Amino acid sequence: MNGSDRILKLMLLTIAVLLGMIAARPYLVPEMAVAADSGRFDYLNVVSPAYIYNGMPGVLLMDKRNGNVWFLGKYTDNMKVTFGDPVFVAHVPLEKVDEAAR
Repeated sequence: MNGSDRILKLMLLTIAVLLGMIAARPYLVPEMAVAADSGRFDYLNVVSPAYIYNGMPGVLLMDKRNGNVWFLGKYTDNMKVTFGDPVFVAHVPLEKVDEAAR
């Protein structure tokens, strides 16, 4: 057996051992329990992350509970970004979406 055969067999053995470790991992390591929390404000959708309303840049949000659209103005002061109070923009009649088309 020459040197290239030994190297080939060693590489194949290494690959087989590593694949065996990957295959045996789900049986040896216990599963971790994961919990997903939808969050406190899961009823809000970001309609536009960059929106200009009355000359001020900010974020446009829609409340899925009632169809209200809100604008949060973005203020930048000394490299610190803050958002102002929400401003009501419009009401989207979401209940009309379920109605049949005319």
